[in-house]
Amino acid sequence: MARFAFVTWDGGGNASPAIGIAQELRLRGHDAIFAGYETQRKRFEAQEFDFITLRRSGSFDIYHPRRVAERIPFIANVWACPAHLEDIPDAVEETCADALIIDFMMQGALAAARRLSMPVAVLAHSSIAGLTPPPESSLGGRLLAVTNRLREEAGLSALTRLNDGWAGQPALVTTIPELDPAATDAGALVRYVGPIFERFPDMDWNSPWEAGDDCPLVLVSFTTTGLWDQRGRIRNTLDAICDEPVRVLVTAADPGDIGAIPANAVIRQFVPHAAVLPAAAVTVTHAGHGTESASLAYGVPIVALPNASADQPFLAATLQRLGAGLALDGESEPEAVRSAVRAIMTQPSYATVAKTLAAAIHAAPGINGATAELERLALAARS
Repeated sequence: MARFAFVTWDGGGNASPAIGIAQELRLRGHDAIFAGYETQRKRFEAQEFDFITLRRSGSFDIYHPRRVAERIPFIANVWACPAHLEDIPDAVEETCADALIIDFMMQGALAAARRLSMPVAVLAHSSIAGLTPPPESSLGGRLLAVTNRLREEAGLSALTRLNDGWAGQPALVTTIPELDPAATDAGALVRYVGPIFERFPDMDWNSPWEAGDDCPLVLVSFTTTGLWDQRGRIRNTLDAICDEPVRVLVTAADPGDIGAIPANAVIRQFVPHAAVLPAAAVTVTHAGHGTESASLAYGVPIVALPNASADQPFLAATLQRLGAGLALDGESEPEAVRSAVRAIMTQPSYATVAKTLAAAIHAAPGINGATAELERLALAARS
């Protein structure tokens, strides 16, 4: 059996696929441990995984109030972090790992891994096209420049595009090609395994509705991270559908002061998506990849209110282009949200496309395919 170390950062949506894979590895008799930022400790230890903090970089708190508006600290402390050149070899020694799985957004960690004589895989938790901006864009050019400065420090050649940061290494992408234009020119070692979700020991939840209530269910699910204030989106959505003939479940880890909850709605800190999505008619969400892919896996169409960063605007636009949902401005007023929810629920084409994508998700290699790839990687290193 092998010992796998996952090198990660506190990005919210990247945790669930990593935990899901680690859980399956554990079921197969392997060991799995996580190395990352101290803000992640409770997340991984809650699923009974060992966790270590990266010695030099792991104290960075991405949820500090200033971090939301500043890209520079994120770039210097996560994306292209010089300290990772030393942190990663130390983490290998501390975890006694046989193989590393590194988050694809951690270019410093990827650069450090090039200097190690051990098997390394890359884990991409969302659309590559949505999270690696092209070099000709303002952000893409900036990210490429800082990445190449770090690679020069590591004695590595410069990249012409950010995707080349994991060239030559096996990469697992936990989405389907239909949701990622980058799949068209992905290298031979890139595997689109489809969405992967963590398991929860208790999938039940205390529903306030009668078992026979057939009123359509709307899931309102926004980001659980502290990077964005979602109160406005939640409030606008509640105001939009408070008088509609629907049941509304809002999941929000810390909703704060969002005002009165209408009679047709309930709010819960957390409900596993798998416990509620089979009964949902539509999801209203920020369009993070975790919520988006979970909804599509159950054939549930989406109304997207993305935050103006990360992969959310890209994924929202992709959903609308494919016909599986509608993409609104994240600050849309209740009238616009109401119209979008009504359109999704009265026009069958949205559910039809969502079910087609669900079929593609279920046909993907999935968690078994992902763990089998990692087992082959570890086994090849031993032979």
